Order: sequence, then structure tokens, then C-alpha cells
Amino acid sequence: MTIFFIADSHLDHKNILEFENRPFESIDEMKKEMIKAWNAIVSKTDTVYIVGDFCFGNYKSWIEALDQLKGNIILVKGNHDKSKIIQRVMREGYLQEIHEVGTIIENSRLFFYLSHFPMEIGERPQMFNISGHIHSEPSKMINQINVGVDSKFMHDYYSISDVPFGTPVPLEYITGYVETINEEMKAKYIRGA
Repeated sequence: MTIFFIADSHLDHKNILEFENRPFESIDEMKKEMIKAWNAIVSKTDTVYIVGDFCFGNYKSWIEALDQLKGNIILVKGNHDKSKIIQRVMREGYLQEIHEVGTIIENSRLFFYLSHFPMEIGERPQMFNISGHIHSEPSKMINQINVGVDSKFMHDYYSISDVPFGTPVPLEYITGYVETINEEMKAKYIRGA
């Protein structure tokens, strides 16, 4: 079982194509290709954390997308995820869990604070925030990892991993990335800077 992360898919959001530089001609193409990218890497037994703003559409739009996606889906609610819709899709078994504000996962003595909005948790070794919301804007702190599909972090992942736009990023890739910046954070922490 692999754990994946993604944020800010904004499926069925017509204006997102204007707001961000997404490689699609229409929202229908975007939805189709992002679902295809997801299913190319995620298996039925994998877990995917959507860190907010999954779908802009109504209940039907959500079900249309969720019906096609593989994996066990956990949602950290974003500012565009409507409570009535997500509660309904949860009751109907499309989501494994919903977290209104966030959650924490631990892997190899690394702690990942998941939230839709970037959190300033302090630059401490082994502590990282996985978030979205800011799209292509850069994160303010070194230990904030923006897994929004429009982020620089995700564009680097798409390029290095040779996967299509909208592919969820595996925890393994994130832990490899944080190992490279953790030494810098340890040195900063020890210096008290």
C-alpha cells in the first residue's frame, strides 16, 4: 500500500484554467486527464490524501469523479469543499475519512501536519506541513510542502518522475525531498536561528 497526496484539483472549475497555467483546453479535458493520471499511479489498496479543494461542482460532479478514482480517499477539507456535499459522499462510502481542519501522519520519525491552508509550525527538524490552497504561489517556510497541482513542488515532481499533470505525489517522494532539507533545518534549529 502506498500513500499519496494531492491538493487543489478544482475539478469542474472553469476559471481555474485562466487563473493557473494548466495544460488543458477545457474543464472536461482537465477532469478526464487528471482522473487518468491519478488512476495510472494509484491502486485500489493505496490511500490518497486530498488536501482540499477537490471539486468545484455539485454533488453530481463529485460522484462523477469519485466513481472513477482508485484508492482509499481521505479528504482534508478545503475552503471550496462544501460541507453538505462532502458529508453526503462520506455517508455513501466514497471517502474513508474527512478532516475538517487537518490531521497528522508519522512516517520514519517524520511528522507531517496535513492542512489545506499552509501552517506555520516552526522550522523544526522532522516536522513538515503538507498543504495546498496557494496554488502556484511559493511557500513561505522551508518545511511547508505545497502539494497543490499548480505548485512548483508538484511541477518538479511531474518533471523528475515523468508523470502527467495532476498525478498524486507518493509519500516516498516527499520523504526523499524532506531528507534533503532536514539537515539544513537541524543546523538552523541547533544554532537557534
